[in-house]
Amino acid sequence: MHQPSRRLLLRRALQLTLGVASVPRLLSGAAAAESCVDPQSESLRSSLHYASVSTVANQSCSGCGFFTGDSARPACGSCVMMSGPVDATGRCDSWSQRS
Repeated sequence: MHQPSRRLLLRRALQLTLGVASVPRLLSGAAAAESCVDPQSESLRSSLHYASVSTVANQSCSGCGFFTGDSARPACGSCVMMSGPVDATGRCDSWSQRS
């Protein structure tokens, strides 16, 4: 039976390590692509405690007075407070019931 060379084993171990290390980056990129929010607004979202999924019953962006829906992307919309796109299911500290 043929024994693999030490060089081949090291190369395969390096390839495996690099492959496993790249998985979180690929997953975060896919999540960012699915999200409606603009990554450039991270500071503003943080200061308003924005969450892409509301933790308060009956208070999501879609029911907020500052929100305007996007007919092309029903899961997304625009927020006056965030100055840009947000998830319809999200919520922040500036939530105000639509009148």
